Amino acid sequence: MTRTSPRTGPGTAPETAAARPGTARPGSRRTGTARLVGALGAALLLAGCAAMPSTGAPAAPAGSGGNTQTAQQVVVVAEPPKAGDPPLQTVSGFLDDLVSDEQNYQTAKQFLTPAAAASWQPQEQVAVLDHVDVSVDTDDNASTATRATIKVKGKLLATLNSRHAYVPVPSRASAFVEKVVVTKGPEGWRITNPPKGIVLNQVDFARIYEPVNLYFPVARAGGDDSAAASALAADPIYVRSHIDPLTDAASALLGGPSDWLAPAVVSAFPPDSSLGRARVSVGSAVGDGNVRFEFGGAIGAKLRQPEECQRMASQLYFTLSEVPTQQAQQVGQPISSVSLYKSGDPTVSCEADEHTNYSPFQAPNGAISYFVDAQGHLESLDMGVAAPTPKPVTGVLGPSNLGHIGGFAVAPGNSDQVAVLSETRRELFISSLTQRTVPPRATVTSGVNGGLSSPSWDDLKTLWVADTNPAAPAVKAVVDGKLVPVAVNGLQGVVTGVRVAADGARIALIVKNGGNSSVQVGRIEQSGTADAPQLTIDGLLSVAPSLSSVKSVSWYDGDSLIVLGQSVGTEPGLDTAPGLSIWEVDGSSALAPAEQLTSPPYGTTVAALQQDSSLQLGVRAPLLGDSSGAGAAKEDQGKVYRFAKNQWSAVVKNGDSGPHGPNGPMPSYPG
Repeated sequence: MTRTSPRTGPGTAPETAAARPGTARPGSRRTGTARLVGALGAALLLAGCAAMPSTGAPAAPAGSGGNTQTAQQVVVVAEPPKAGDPPLQTVSGFLDDLVSDEQNYQTAKQFLTPAAAASWQPQEQVAVLDHVDVSVDTDDNASTATRATIKVKGKLLATLNSRHAYVPVPSRASAFVEKVVVTKGPEGWRITNPPKGIVLNQVDFARIYEPVNLYFPVARAGGDDSAAASALAADPIYVRSHIDPLTDAASALLGGPSDWLAPAVVSAFPPDSSLGRARVSVGSAVGDGNVRFEFGGAIGAKLRQPEECQRMASQLYFTLSEVPTQQAQQVGQPISSVSLYKSGDPTVSCEADEHTNYSPFQAPNGAISYFVDAQGHLESLDMGVAAPTPKPVTGVLGPSNLGHIGGFAVAPGNSDQVAVLSETRRELFISSLTQRTVPPRATVTSGVNGGLSSPSWDDLKTLWVADTNPAAPAVKAVVDGKLVPVAVNGLQGVVTGVRVAADGARIALIVKNGGNSSVQVGRIEQSGTADAPQLTIDGLLSVAPSLSSVKSVSWYDGDSLIVLGQSVGTEPGLDTAPGLSIWEVDGSSALAPAEQLTSPPYGTTVAALQQDSSLQLGVRAPLLGDSSGAGAAKEDQGKVYRFAKNQWSAVVKNGDSGPHGPNGPMPSYPG
């Protein structure tokens, strides 16, 4: 079967799926489908279905800045069963039709008996296999002239559950076997017990489904979830890209968060909310970009509450604005805002756009980063300019015996709070970037030198740090100046590094177990009261299984991490430079190799702005490259690199790279 390329221009010959290259920008989950297809290589050409290009998207109006090239969408057309098809071909034809672009799989249901068609629920799950093998079950002793059993086999890589969440299997060697019974009736052979949900090979999954983030407010201690606006937490799911991804994403959002994230977030929408029969479409006026929702019932009643209305509009805006195919369907007309109306009222109740206080992203322009200079002091660096100039931080960050800063974190937002570690990494002080008095005492202490990891702030102004003291290893948090112990459920090993997401609902941990260090992501559950909060990290997920020596990690966008580390199998003690790779936090990187970024040698820390991955920005990931280990001249030591225009360039030389700074300049954005 031949499929046309999703981005084939007018007059371009169609391509087979095997010839189609991946074109994704590194690190972008929004373009994850193309990335997966490119990495997975040759597609299986399935019999029993046909493909044709749909009509192209409308051309962008002059001056809109959009792409004026017509974009063709792949359309896979299902074919009904043929008279005389034997049992094996009947099951194969059914599976082939599951890759079609029919919204309700009406043609695929023709392969089923009436009873099976009525009970089959394709939305129940999607099973993603490495390949789909169909064969006659030779062990079926009940096979007759009117009954046969067909085995559907493969290695199960992951499932999409009924809430569209990606669930990787613990091992890529998990066997998948379904025995499908086929019976012969007046119309020929028909399936009486179809496989559960949808069964796809990994290449077709990558073509049919695209990743989308749902966004939810964080659940706070004491249930005071609307005390103040804060960053929304991303909940990655997958939707069918060629049907109606905008409506599917909105429906999934109203249905609530995934099971994994649910204990850490809430939703402004009432339970059991739905769109009903409404479809999502961008405003009809050219360049409008507004999406209008009209709600009655329980949702309509909440629209009278300004803050709740704003939260619902913000959830919808950030969810829909990232749906990739809306760009192809409405060229030159991206979603710019969401408006909510109460049924029967022509006056808008509230609106949300990228400037809402609930934005999950850090500021893309004029981003200020920080690093430790050669004297061990903190300096700022404006990464929004072509040639940033270091500026000393004037605040008193610790007592006179603080020494060279051993680690630090600047709080996001406008509080100017900063946490710094003493040179011994045994004490943590909280100050501000402009404070003129010495912090009265250490907020966190460890029982051993080098015990504390570099800290990390979330948007809720909670500070996180790991204590690696062998006698009492722990993760600790500081909430409103109070030290709060943190339980980490299911932990095997010692947490040596923390990097919390801006939303405060998820946290990345560097975990050392034996001689290896790995990356795990957990959700943050808040309980207790606002005055006496209790914090738990639960649901740990392994994110970068092919890395066994992780040095540093940072959030790259709402659903992915950038990791500095060495691969599994690296010879112990071998002086091999660690590499940079980008990993999806839901585990979907298992379907394809993680994105690799060529990095300078001797990297020790990495930092990135947590931003919309569809933005092409040159300030996302500065990296430390410490050349002192190579015997370089002093002026080449302690570099801070910036990744821009697909290459790394040094923006700082001679940062802290001496014996006082075990991690070197430690470049970092707020957070």
